[in-house]
Amino acid sequence: MKKQLIIILTLCLSTVVFGQRNSNREYWNTWRFTPKADKVQKFEAAVALKTKTFNSTPELGIFTYKVVTGPFSGTYERVEANKKPAHYDLDRSVEAAYWDDNVGKYIANEQGQKRWQRLSNGSYNFDPATSIPAKYITRTVYEVKADKILHFRRLMTRVTEIMELREMDVHTILLRLVSGGSKNQFVRVTGFSSYEQVVKSSETTWEEDYNKLFGWGSWDEDIRNFDASLEMYGEKTETLQLMPQLSSGMMN
Repeated sequence: MKKQLIIILTLCLSTVVFGQRNSNREYWNTWRFTPKADKVQKFEAAVALKTKTFNSTPELGIFTYKVVTGPFSGTYERVEANKKPAHYDLDRSVEAAYWDDNVGKYIANEQGQKRWQRLSNGSYNFDPATSIPAKYITRTVYEVKADKILHFRRLMTRVTEIMELREMDVHTILLRLVSGGSKNQFVRVTGFSSYEQVVKSSETTWEEDYNKLFGWGSWDEDIRNFDASLEMYGEKTETLQLMPQLSSGMMN
C-alpha cells in the first residue's frame, strides 16, 4: 500500500512539473498591494518610477489596475500577461531588491505572486499578441469543488461560444491558478471601455441560442450543474480601473 501511494504521488508530481514547463501554455502573474493610507501618492510615484526603470520592454512589461468596488477598494493589482515557462528562469533579483527598498516602505498589506494559466476555450475576443489592457474590468473569482471542475468548465466554455455567436463587444479571459494557492480557483476577467455600452440587438434570447447550439434544456441543466460546482460563497466579483501612469507603455 505504501509503495502504491509513493507511485501515485510521483506520477502526480510529474504531471504538475510537466504542466508548468509546457512551452505551449500561457501564464499570467499577479500581485496585490494596499498602500498605507497616508502614502498613496508616494506609493504611486514609486511604482511609476520602478515600472519605467525595469518594465519598459515587452518581455518585462506590466500593467496596473486599481480595485474600485468591494472590501478591497484602493488595492492595486499588478499583472504580467502572456508569459512562457522560460520567463521564470530570468534573474530578476535586482528588480525585486529595488521594489523592496523603494516601494515596499509605502505598502500596508500585500499578497505574494500568484501564477495563472490562461484557458483558451474560456477566452473570447482576446489575442495575446495584439490585445491591449481594457480601461475597466470586472474580475470574478470562483472557488470550485474538486469533483465538479468539469461542470464548471463546461458552462464557461459554452458561454464563450455564445458570446462569439452573438458578437458581443467585450473581451474575456479565463484563468486557472497553478501556483500560489488552490488549483481549484479560477478567475474570469471581462474587459470593457465604457460603462455605457450599446448591446447589439438580437432576434433570439441568450437561452434560445444556448439551447439551439447545445441541445434542448442545456441551459437549465448547465446552470444547475454550475451552481452546484461552486463552494459556498464561491463566487465574488469586483470592478477594477486601469492605471495608465503605472503601466508599461502607457505612462506619459
